[in-house]
Amino acid sequence: MSTNPYPHAARIRPQLLKVPEVAELLGVKPRTVYEMVAQERIPYRKPPGTNILRFDLDEILAWTKAGSNGVNHSK
Repeated sequence: MSTNPYPHAARIRPQLLKVPEVAELLGVKPRTVYEMVAQERIPYRKPPGTNILRFDLDEILAWTKAGSNGVNHSK
C-alpha cells in the first residue's frame, strides 16, 4: 500500500471544468453556460490573452449551493 506524501496536494490545485462539463453538472445546454458567462452570472476563469473558459469545481458547487445560479431545473 502506497501512501501519498502530499495528502493535501489535490486541494492545492483546483479541479477545472470545461464548458460541457459545467453544462452537464447544471443540467443546461453549453450555450446557456456561455450566456451566463457573458452576463457574469457564473464564476469562471479565463487565462489572460486567451478565449479559454474554465470553471473551478469548488466555486461552482458553492455557487449552486448559494442559490445564485438562476438556473431553472424544472421543465
